[in-house]
Amino acid sequence: MPAVRASDGPVAVTGASGYVGSHVVVALVKKGYTVHACVTQLDNPDKTEHLLALNKSDYPGIVKLFSGNLLQEGSYDTPFTDCTAVLHAGTPMGYGRANNPRQIYDGAINGTKNVLNSVKKVDTVRRFIYTSSFSAIHHPMKPGYVFTEKDWATDNRENDPNWTKDRIDVDGDMAYSMAKVECEHMANQFAEKDGRFDVISVCPIAVLGPLLSRVHERMYSWQWFLGRMLAGEPCERQWNALWNIVDVRDVGESQALMIESDVCKNGWRYQLSATDESGEIDALQLQAHLQKLFPHINVGGPPDEIHKKIEKYGAVFQAPIAHCDKAREELGLKTHTIEDTLYETGKTMIDLGLVNPALK
Repeated sequence: MPAVRASDGPVAVTGASGYVGSHVVVALVKKGYTVHACVTQLDNPDKTEHLLALNKSDYPGIVKLFSGNLLQEGSYDTPFTDCTAVLHAGTPMGYGRANNPRQIYDGAINGTKNVLNSVKKVDTVRRFIYTSSFSAIHHPMKPGYVFTEKDWATDNRENDPNWTKDRIDVDGDMAYSMAKVECEHMANQFAEKDGRFDVISVCPIAVLGPLLSRVHERMYSWQWFLGRMLAGEPCERQWNALWNIVDVRDVGESQALMIESDVCKNGWRYQLSATDESGEIDALQLQAHLQKLFPHINVGGPPDEIHKKIEKYGAVFQAPIAHCDKAREELGLKTHTIEDTLYETGKTMIDLGLVNPALK
C-alpha cells in the first residue's frame, strides 16, 4: 500500500497514554499529523494532560482525544474514522500485577482482533503499525548470538516444557511472548486477506528514556528498576545478563517513519534494540553510567553475586545481543546515545517525583 503523509488525513494511536504510545503521538505531532489519541480514561489527567499539552507546543500537528477500550468490540470504530494509519501500541501489561497471565494473553489476542476489525470497517487505513516486542524474537540460544528480525520466539522450542499453552495461566512472561508472536502472525494474515492495508511490526526490547507522565513508571518496568538504583537500592533486574537498551523516543520515531516509508511491505518487522555494543551493558556498567550522569547521587548497584559470576565466567551472560540496524538503514532512524537515554530517564523520574534520590 502507498505510504502515508500528514496531508492525507488523521492517524490513530491506541494505548496513547502509555509510555511507548505517548512517544508515538509525540513523533507524529512533530511531523504535522492530526492524531486521534485513544485512551481508556478520558477523566484521568495523568493519562491525558501530557497529550493535550502537545497542542500548546510549536509542533505542527494536533492531538484529539478519543475513548477506546481494547476489550470492547467496535470501541475504535469512531476514533479510526477517516484515518489513513493506525498505530496499535495498546496491550494489557503485567507490571505491578495489573493483569494476570491469562488476562495478558487473552487481552492481547482479543484486543488486536477488535482493533483490526475496526480498521476493516472504516475502509481508509493504508498502514497498520503493531507494537510487538523483542519477546516475540528472543528464543533460547548460546551467549554471543546476535538476534535479528528473522528470529522468532518459537524457534528452538521443540520439546521445551517452558513453551506451551498449558502454562499460560501461570507464566506471565511466556504468555506475553506467545501472545505477541500470535498477534504478529494474525495481523499479517488479516491484512494479506483484506488487501487494503499493510501491517508492519516493531519489536522493542529494554525501553528507557524520558517519562512524560507519572503513569509511565509502572512497577517492575525497566525504568522502575533504574529509578530504584537512583534511590540507592540494588539493581535486581537482569543483573546476571545484559541490559539491551533502546530509547523510547526512537521507538516512537521509528513508527512514524514506518507509515511514511516507501519500502515497507506487509509482514515486515523491525527490532528496536541497542544501536551497537554501547547500549548492551551489564549492571555494573549501568551503575557507572548513572554515577557519572548523576554525581550527586549514591547510585545503587547489582548484588555481590555479580562479582562471583564475572570471576568465574569472565563476564555476565552475554545476551541478549541485538542491534536496530534494519531500522537505521531502511527507515533512516537516527538514535539517541545511551548517555542521553539514561540521563533523560533518571531526570524525568526525579522531576515527576517518582524517585527520592539517594543524595550524597
